Formats: sequence, C-alpha cells, structure tokens
Amino acid sequence: MMKASLFLLFVATQLFAQSATPSPRVFSDAELGFRFSPPPGLVDNTIADEALMKQRAAQLHTAKVFKVRLSLRTNPPDTAPEWCSVGIESYPRDALGDLSDRDAVLKMSRWVAGLGIPSGQVTDLQVGPFRFAVSAFELHEGSLTKRAHIYTTILKGQMFSVAFSANSPEVLARIEKSVSTFAPLEAR
Repeated sequence: MMKASLFLLFVATQLFAQSATPSPRVFSDAELGFRFSPPPGLVDNTIADEALMKQRAAQLHTAKVFKVRLSLRTNPPDTAPEWCSVGIESYPRDALGDLSDRDAVLKMSRWVAGLGIPSGQVTDLQVGPFRFAVSAFELHEGSLTKRAHIYTTILKGQMFSVAFSANSPEVLARIEKSVSTFAPLEAR
C-alpha cells in the first residue's frame, strides 16, 4: 500500500530535482488548520512528489495514497552528508476503522517510514495544541544511513505526519528544531 513512502520521496529527488522551487518561509494548511516555518535552504518538490505518488498509485491500481502536503529537501545528491528533507503527508483516519487513535498514529508513522527500520522508543511531544507521537527510523543504503524522525498526530479527521530525514544526526537535529514552529492557523 504505502510502505515505500520515504523511499518514493528519495527516488523523486533524482527524478524531479530540476523542477524544484525555493521552500516557503511559512507553510500553512487551511484544511487542517496549522502553520509551520520549515528550515531554510530547502527546495520545494511538493507538486512533483504528489504527482509521483499518484502515478505510483495508478500503477498499483489503488486509490489508497497519502496526500503530499509539503515536500522539501536539499538538492541532490541524496548521498551527501548535508542532505536532508522535510515531508508532510496525511491520510484519512477513518480508513483504519476500529484501531485506537494511538495504534492508527503508529501505523501511519510506520507507513511514512517506508523501508526504514525502527530505532528507539516512540515518545510523545506537545507543541502548542498539537500532541505528536515521535518515531525514529533508519534506512541503510550501503555504508550510508539515512535517519528519520516522524511526528504523527490526528487533525480534523486526518492522520498527519511530519517526517524529518537526514544523512547525519547533526543535520537531523538542526532541521527537527523547526517542529517547534507548528501553530494553529488562526493564532498569530
């Protein structure tokens, strides 16, 4: 279904880098009611990555795909030590039926991680009114280890994940600090 989400975004780096635009200083989502200031210096690949996600779903003959709300990353190569990405995706909560909200959030985090391997315990983080479950994952590609911290919650009937990924723990820690900028859209 959606197990290869992060993997698809990594592949999209190679395919759509030339169509990227600078990242927004502030990203807002009226449907889910939040705003976020992403880390500076990334390029916006949202449109290309959403198209890739839909194309992959069509190939698999499924309509069960994430909505790519924001997809930012450094320019290729994705093997560079300073490479990083920030992705925001959502999926309808009711699609997971009788699972508890906590189990649904954890399942969403796992889907977003794609081929990543869990690394550490899930923790909880409160950012303003948002309560995130934070999961850590690693993806090993030869001698390279990509690390991801995925923040997931439920907003207005949607499971909602923010994935911070990087090739080094230092870069991951730097970009992950931007999670503190999440705020309700109406708050100024």
